[in-house]
Amino acid sequence: MSERIGFYICHCGINIAYRVRVQEVAEYVATLPNVAISRDYLFMCADPGQELIENDIRDYNLTRVVVSSCSPRMHEKTFRAACQRAGLNPYRAFHMVNVREHVSWVTEDEDEATKKAKSLIGAGILRVAHQYGLTPATFPVCTNTLVVGGGIAGMQASLDIAKAGFKAYLVERQPTVGGHMLQYDKTFPTLDCSACIGTPKMVSVGQEPNIELLSYSEVEDVSGFVGNFKVKVRRKSRYVEDNCTGCGECEKVCPVDYPNEWDVGTKMRKAIYRPFAQAVPITYCIEPKYDRGPCVQTCPAGTNVQGYVALIKSGKYQEAVKLIMEKLPLPGTLGRVCPAPCEETCRRAEVDSAVAIRDLKRFAADQVDLSKLPLPEIEDLEEKVAVIGSGPAGLTVAYYLRLQGYQVTIFEALPVLGGMLRVGIPDYRLPPEVLDQEIQNILRLGIETETGKRLGFDFTLEDLREQGFKAIFFGIGAHHSLKLGIRGEEDFEGVVDAVDFLREVNLGERERPGNRVVVIGGGNVAIDAARAALRLGCEQVDIVYRRSREQMPAYPEEIEGALAEGVNIHYLTAPMGIQGESGRVSGFECIRTELGPPDESGRRRPVPVEGSEFVIECDAVIPAIGQQPDVGWAVESTEVEITRRNTLVVNPHTMQTNIPDVFGGGDAVSGPATVIEAVAAGHTAVEAIHRYISGEDVEASVGEVAYR
Repeated sequence: MSERIGFYICHCGINIAYRVRVQEVAEYVATLPNVAISRDYLFMCADPGQELIENDIRDYNLTRVVVSSCSPRMHEKTFRAACQRAGLNPYRAFHMVNVREHVSWVTEDEDEATKKAKSLIGAGILRVAHQYGLTPATFPVCTNTLVVGGGIAGMQASLDIAKAGFKAYLVERQPTVGGHMLQYDKTFPTLDCSACIGTPKMVSVGQEPNIELLSYSEVEDVSGFVGNFKVKVRRKSRYVEDNCTGCGECEKVCPVDYPNEWDVGTKMRKAIYRPFAQAVPITYCIEPKYDRGPCVQTCPAGTNVQGYVALIKSGKYQEAVKLIMEKLPLPGTLGRVCPAPCEETCRRAEVDSAVAIRDLKRFAADQVDLSKLPLPEIEDLEEKVAVIGSGPAGLTVAYYLRLQGYQVTIFEALPVLGGMLRVGIPDYRLPPEVLDQEIQNILRLGIETETGKRLGFDFTLEDLREQGFKAIFFGIGAHHSLKLGIRGEEDFEGVVDAVDFLREVNLGERERPGNRVVVIGGGNVAIDAARAALRLGCEQVDIVYRRSREQMPAYPEEIEGALAEGVNIHYLTAPMGIQGESGRVSGFECIRTELGPPDESGRRRPVPVEGSEFVIECDAVIPAIGQQPDVGWAVESTEVEITRRNTLVVNPHTMQTNIPDVFGGGDAVSGPATVIEAVAAGHTAVEAIHRYISGEDVEASVGEVAYR
């Protein structure tokens, strides 16, 4: 239905008519589209003028009304009421054009004033046809008041509101109220002490029950309307316990100095501080650190150590685990087997001892049932990614790519998932149930798995591409043991590589290798093999290591554990050969060594001592002198470049190989390294894979992965 508009222009006595030719304007408006009636009248605000509008609405079936008169501040309500009495929605149907203040009072020339009035009124006629109806509503008024700023004005306003019986929220971005006045020496005009005037008012604010003081806080968002505002306030952390009494003992022993902002940098203050002695509230505050702590910087994965330690301290174990899992998908595992480089750089050690970061991580993980954590919301993507290997690097890539929405499938050569975590670390160090729980938590995101599938034998890279995988990650680990290269190594039964030995032990396939076992090597694998042999019932276990104890790469606590369990360690002893009887090992030939000049690794080279040969009687030998990736897959696929050590050649900034859609990480790239380093490499690969699939610059990924 077309609109029927009624137009009325007021003479306003002579206020409008002495400059605007109102009759001419009325005649002009009558020619405009949709105008049904156009009138001029001496005083539209008078009762006869309002009756004229009401009668015309009924007689001419008007749907819209435009009145051109004085300021809407005076009579907009008057004319809206007239429209409402005639049955129209006053907000939809009425519009007012001010030609008194906007035209007649500010224009000298009559022709110019009349022309300007026609222009404004024409716009008003067009506008009124597009107005929407409004329905008045009543809302309860929130009687609370938010005062922003804790200076003199803010404090006084809050006190006045509170004394009137209403709740006041006083927001101040500084740690104390008081404002700038207290920084002045004297106050004009009486030259009284500023602090003497300001601090009593501060105390009154702090003690007033109707005032809630939100110090060290800032307003972030205001929504709503008058009487019903909603305000979002961010309270910055003071990093101090809520029950701080302001005694000041912490400030006395704080070793860190900062320029004092309260004294405009003319003095120094401590990192834990309050602006001045009479501050309200009296609670102390610690200067926030915007750089990363040494523990975070040392952690290859960049875990937020301070954050989760603080959450653990507060008893918020689930929140702590969630924070850990932002970087580590295996919190309980790393809480047991991580070498904890973070503790080596912990500054607490400068006072007494380092924070037990690894043990705290383990403790928090043990308190949380991962299966009961809510699953994150994931927006599924169509792209598929293949992860070859389910060790720490592979699990990291699978977990974080799945969180980004990618369809991930893990291919594992072993019958079980976990890689070297499952078959290379003994149960006493990493209980299977802990690893099982964490792997299941990763898989419940919707990750598919195929076990017993070996690259190069059961499938090839081209097979994966044909199945639609857009990117492939190599996390195959280093499961191939190095040989000793001594006589008798291949001649007698009873020689078993440490990696194979530990795998068989963890899979329940290995019985006692013999009564007397010799393990060769000084790393964690050698220690693990020796302690696992004892647990299988071996009567005597000896470790042969060619350097001194100080140079053993195994973790000190693992060495201590082995010695405590009865393992004999022969330091400065090198292997020479293996003896045998009736086809089985009967002895291990050794020679004493002494440390000579440093070799290419920087460690002092072991030099054999002439005439110091001796034999250790044994019936089993377990070499544990190192390992490298198994590249049997390369027989079928030689497109991926590998090194002489059988490791993948990758860009250290992206973990991308010479083949654009193939990435690698973990021991497959570095050789034998730590779990946390494999996780870090996985993070780098995740970012690069995402950029590759998205068509972005892969080189813009995170920085180079450094292996210790």
